[in-house]
Amino acid sequence: MTGFDDRTGQGYVVRTGGDLAGGDPADAAGTRTVTHQGVSVSLTDGLALLLDDSLANRPVTLLSWSGPEVPLTLDDHTLLAWLTNVVGGIVAVSGDPGPDPRL
Repeated sequence: MTGFDDRTGQGYVVRTGGDLAGGDPADAAGTRTVTHQGVSVSLTDGLALLLDDSLANRPVTLLSWSGPEVPLTLDDHTLLAWLTNVVGGIVAVSGDPGPDPRL
């Protein structure tokens, strides 16, 4: 997933699931891995800090603008909802997980 955070004026990249396996070590520059409940994602540094803060201080997200609110986990659907509804500005998703079955 790639996007742009309007508040900080920075782009971001998130790699999850199979995209983490066999990644080019050169791609790791400027990224950090966040692990929560046994699931890891690789994010650009600024987004990793924001995710760490959310997991520590407000570990919930809305699945859509009107809800429902769910626990913040690092599964693809929940992470995509967090990026869309909390961070904002999703630009592109490669390997889109499809519609969230909870909606």
